[in-house]
Amino acid sequence: MASQFSVDLDHLDQIVTRLAGLAGFIGDHLTDIEQRVASLQGSGWEGVAAQAYDDAHREWISGAKELVDGVREMSDAAKQAHTGYTRALELNRRMLQSGQ
Repeated sequence: MASQFSVDLDHLDQIVTRLAGLAGFIGDHLTDIEQRVASLQGSGWEGVAAQAYDDAHREWISGAKELVDGVREMSDAAKQAHTGYTRALELNRRMLQSGQ
């Protein structure tokens, strides 16, 4: 029993591009959010609510940065897969052509 396996390299390339774009988009917006939060914290806002917000924001920003790192890792893995599949395709093509 043979199983078929195929990869759409164009689609994989689109995935790489979209993941890289998503990571960049989120990363850029995290920088903007950090700047706005810093100005809010420097405005004299104090007390329990300010501290609770600061704690929650730090936890959220840490999670968001982990998300960005994870998306970048997925993009890198997809790019490596694309390279590997392209090499395998070329090698198979050469082997088939040399057998003619």
